[in-house]
Amino acid sequence: MDPIARRITNRYSIASAAVAFLVHPIPALDEVVVVPVHYALCLRLARRRKFPLAKLPWRQIQRIVWYGAAARTALSLALAPIPIASGAANYATAVALTEYLSRYLDDAMSNPDRPPREISVEEIRKLFARAQT
Repeated sequence: MDPIARRITNRYSIASAAVAFLVHPIPALDEVVVVPVHYALCLRLARRRKFPLAKLPWRQIQRIVWYGAAARTALSLALAPIPIASGAANYATAVALTEYLSRYLDDAMSNPDRPPREISVEEIRKLFARAQT
């Protein structure tokens, strides 16, 4: 990832983490803001590389964003009785998902002739398990 894309990713990671942390007492509310942040990241990175928006792997992007949102919500609900753990999980998973999405996009835009890698719920689950450790 080039330095400018890295800075863009860092900004969006901070934004998604800040939102996730600030609204963590209300389960699923952060997704109302984090999901648009993730789509904005996709647009920003594509524009940065002058990559045609129509050629982005939107189906896989949607899977990352929405599987991630569902998994983050489920984790938040499971940890809701433990406020500190819930806030930390929201923060960590927001950053992890933003980073994952950015790296996925970087790879897809760097190799536009190769079919995009398939995303599964299991892959997102493993991502969050790593973020929690």
